Amino acid sequence: MSNGPDERKTTTEEMTPEEKASLLTNVPGVGPRTAEKMVAAGYDSIERLAAAQPEELAEAVAGLSVSKAEAVIAEASSLLEAVKAGAVDLSEGRKTKRKKPPAPEPVRISLPPAEEVRQTEEVVRLETGLDREKKELGIPIGPKWLTRFEKARIIGARALQIAMGAPTLIDRSKAPKGLFALAEVELRAGVLPMTVRRTLPTGEYADIPLSALLKHTRLD
Repeated sequence: MSNGPDERKTTTEEMTPEEKASLLTNVPGVGPRTAEKMVAAGYDSIERLAAAQPEELAEAVAGLSVSKAEAVIAEASSLLEAVKAGAVDLSEGRKTKRKKPPAPEPVRISLPPAEEVRQTEEVVRLETGLDREKKELGIPIGPKWLTRFEKARIIGARALQIAMGAPTLIDRSKAPKGLFALAEVELRAGVLPMTVRRTLPTGEYADIPLSALLKHTRLD
């Protein structure tokens, strides 16, 4: 049953995945391919996207960083507020129609000659509470726990080390058989002296101690 004219819906259970993905592209910063990945991950409405946690969204949607996830969630929240206020007409499966505000009067500003301007501009990155918390933990990039992809890479790399003759770090007589099972037990025991390298799209990277990530990782 559809809502009345004053109760516009941003999504319905009857919509197809393609229609839901099209609806999500109304959120600034969300393209068609990213929208399809979000729908597949369960974030198939603007409401669910606005209520998402940045770290969980970034891990669920391939290619989406935590900072980008924060920006997308903020845009989704703003879009919902605009719909409620009547500033945005978001019909089912259609692109956003925004009401055009009246054009403001042009403002004329007198600027000093260029040679008189000697101000050095500095780009400052806004730091959130989550950023400060992760910096204190020694985890400047990504979530503060190991992702499932990082777990798989660590176990695979450790299994290869053992296969090439590296000494084991636990009592092998009590460990399960198999290189991968043994490597996983070492990971769970927290005895691997490894670091995890995380890289940003800009090329910046950080080497994070595995021990710091294990403190916030569920390995059961």
